[in-house]
Amino acid sequence: MRVTQKYIFNIVFGINILLLFLLVFENSLAIPVWLQVAGRMHPLLLHFPITLVLLFLFWHFIVVKKMAGNEWLVNIDRWLLLFTAFTASITALMGLFLSKEEGYDFNALQLHKWSGIAIAIITTAWYAYSEWVQKIPWLHYTIAGLSICTILFTGHQGGTITHGPNFLLAPIQPVAQETILFTDAEVYTHLVQPILQTKCYSCHNEKKSKGELRMDTEALLLKGGKNGILWDSAAPDLGLLMGRVHLPLENKKHMPPIGKPQLTDMEIQILAAWIKKGANLKTKLTDLSADDELRMIGQEKFSKSALDEFDFDPASSAALKKLNTDYRVITPLSKTSPALQVDFFSPAAFSLNQLNELLEIKTQVVSLNLNKMPIQDDALGIIAQFTNLRKLNLSFTQITGKELGKLNKLASLQQLSLSGTKVEKKDILGLASLKNLSQLFIWNTNISANDMVDLQKNMKTVLIEKGFKDDTSIIKLTPPILLNEEQVITTPIKLKLKHYINGASIRYTLDGSEPDSVNSKEFNSDILLSGNTTVKAKAFKKGWISSNTIETYFFSSKFKPDSAVNILRADDNYRGDGASTLIDLAKGEVNNFKSRKWLGYKLNRMESLLLFNATVNIKSVTLSTLIDIGSYIMPPTSIEVWGGNELSQLKLLGRLTPPQPTAVTKGYLKGYEINFAPTRLKYLKVIAVPISMLPKWHPGKGDKGWVFVDEVYVN
Repeated sequence: MRVTQKYIFNIVFGINILLLFLLVFENSLAIPVWLQVAGRMHPLLLHFPITLVLLFLFWHFIVVKKMAGNEWLVNIDRWLLLFTAFTASITALMGLFLSKEEGYDFNALQLHKWSGIAIAIITTAWYAYSEWVQKIPWLHYTIAGLSICTILFTGHQGGTITHGPNFLLAPIQPVAQETILFTDAEVYTHLVQPILQTKCYSCHNEKKSKGELRMDTEALLLKGGKNGILWDSAAPDLGLLMGRVHLPLENKKHMPPIGKPQLTDMEIQILAAWIKKGANLKTKLTDLSADDELRMIGQEKFSKSALDEFDFDPASSAALKKLNTDYRVITPLSKTSPALQVDFFSPAAFSLNQLNELLEIKTQVVSLNLNKMPIQDDALGIIAQFTNLRKLNLSFTQITGKELGKLNKLASLQQLSLSGTKVEKKDILGLASLKNLSQLFIWNTNISANDMVDLQKNMKTVLIEKGFKDDTSIIKLTPPILLNEEQVITTPIKLKLKHYINGASIRYTLDGSEPDSVNSKEFNSDILLSGNTTVKAKAFKKGWISSNTIETYFFSSKFKPDSAVNILRADDNYRGDGASTLIDLAKGEVNNFKSRKWLGYKLNRMESLLLFNATVNIKSVTLSTLIDIGSYIMPPTSIEVWGGNELSQLKLLGRLTPPQPTAVTKGYLKGYEINFAPTRLKYLKVIAVPISMLPKWHPGKGDKGWVFVDEVYVN
């Protein structure tokens, strides 16, 4: 036994010497790939020395002490201490290898590394001099206490690196709950940032920055990491962040990593909606339209705060019903708030009497939008009676500013828009007594740059927005807007495209080719879509850079099956609403394959049966799929369509072998149309086979791919 222990101790001693040697030359240390694997075993082994040292202390100070003189128990005692030293040394060595990987803050790592090596040295020395140490009780107890404290300290530092600062004590420390009013809430600060804090910061903070990415400051969040910026509002998959979120959980690039708290559906919805709107860091919830999904989420989240902010009674339902018209819309700030927002539409239908009528609910109106209404200075006296007004929009009205001082009665006013009016500097200075005013919009006015300097000096607490003017820049056009809500064509429909820049020309193609300003046809409102069609459109205007191309695939569906059956079941995580998903005419989205609109196949091939109550004469079937190469979702390797009037006598009608991609691209929708001779039938069977092995160029080479299908269209 003693000889065996001696050999093991020599190994432990050698590891300690190696540790000290590597520390001396750490700056020149380069870890080969095979040692990186060993380094990543550090989290696997780090619990062994903790367990063994506690077991040794129990055995030595409880068991052996009570049964002194028992050589067998003493021998176990020495073995426990030796294995403690061995596992502590191996764990420290692997931790040193792991520390050379990117993503860890140098300063945060030092305490954890040095205390881990200290445990290895302390336990090794303890074993080497155990017989001598045991003769000095105070020294024995001191070393035991020092070992426990060092282990606890090292573990705490490791938890901080892995899970973020204050990971251990966070659950028992009181968190100051800031009361956020709906009118003050910002999309990023109060909806988006809390998600990043709870689900992302633990791996992307000042102590640990995996992928060279930090998310704990706005500047570093916008900078991105070694793989680039985190989002692209114009991309179908919205960029890197949402792409990683939507990867299958078993994918090593899925974020958050497996084992960490995952994003909820609501959190994914918030992030996606925020990015789609441009990922602005300062947008307030009240800046969004009443039907905006982020605003509605915010209303629900901050509705109690909104109710607490206002101490007046709600307006009567009868008054609201009477005052709401086609051209004057009154909406509550939230479901539970008594505060009201009023928006006017149609300048032609406006009259001053419509403003006077609102005095019936003047206490409850906190937001008044009169943008582009034909109001003049005489309306300001009426507006001044809305004493709880927080937000007032008078942009592009006919006010001159001469009676603007009447608005000084609006002590609660926080935001005022005077853009496109004839106001002057002296008129604005007359509003200096509005202590709560925080934002003032005066772009497109005659106020000069010098006037702006004077205004800002006199109104230091007000953010004054004058806008941006540059006559020399060549600006890129935004893409055309597709107004068609339907993507599935059951009867011929008109193509609806629009651009908001006057004079912009929209050129389009229907064959999948790229539009240009010479050969492509100019859009008009008489274009009919009747079959499977790829629409591409681009905006052009003299003196401007042409826009990016928008691309939309329209699916034709003449015959809707009466029912559907999945012969082989979809993957448990992507089962949608069963086989009915294939015939409900509800299109799935590119950036959310976890929704119930998709069926995902990996272990099984897709094999589904479509049934008609009466025979139909068909000549094509289109399989609507998702291609998201980075998420392992590939085109099927083959698609077959079988049909007939008897289930036992189905015949092969058509087969297609889709081409496979050759590089990772952004996600997109793809329809595969299988044409065949017209056939009358009652039963259709569609088979799609997922790729059995991802190609060598793919990040997941060798793994099995997925097939995702949302619809089968019959024509």
